[in-house]
Amino acid sequence: MKLRIKGNSIRLRLSQTEVNGFGTEGVCSDRTTLAGGVLNYTLQRSDVAAIVATLKQQHIVVEVPEAVAKQWVEDTTQVGFDHFQKVDGGEELRILVEKDFTCLVDRPHEDESDNFPNPIAEEGGKC
Repeated sequence: MKLRIKGNSIRLRLSQTEVNGFGTEGVCSDRTTLAGGVLNYTLQRSDVAAIVATLKQQHIVVEVPEAVAKQWVEDTTQVGFDHFQKVDGGEELRILVEKDFTCLVDRPHEDESDNFPNPIAEEGGKC
């Protein structure tokens, strides 16, 4: 699972195996080791009314309502889903979860063998 943080947004991108595991187990987790600690991040199905992200002790948890998770896993045409969450100070955090597509540009140092086929490539287009 890839994590992208930019400003007040976080984006998770899952490979085919991760989406399937999320559908079966209801959770997908990964981690990044940094100097001074580990950042864990988790996507999980939960009994919540809306998508919500929390940070506790170097662990980002994105909780997704059961119905949203089920539809995303089962619908092969649905790329992702997002939500704007109110956070401290009256700001909003954009949470985006997507299926990870193969890139149309050659990236020799990145293994994309488990990514979803890129629909643009199937149409003969370019990014």
